[in-house]
Amino acid sequence: MKTIENISSGEVYEGEELEFFVDDDTSIGEVYLDGDLIFQSLEVMNENQLEHALKVEFKVMKQPEDIFSNFS
Repeated sequence: MKTIENISSGEVYEGEELEFFVDDDTSIGEVYLDGDLIFQSLEVMNENQLEHALKVEFKVMKQPEDIFSNFS
């Protein structure tokens, strides 16, 4: 489980899978969390630049898996 918090607004998103997409024609980068668009950035050339832009705007925290949840 990943928890992602917008630093300026405090809005929090939770999900499992982050996906990065960069459109080479428009240089627009998009970040999706479990298929939902959560962030866009202009003038990015690759996924590394997009990931850096995301980390400037958001705090990304990973929560450890609860290994005991299967025993409940």
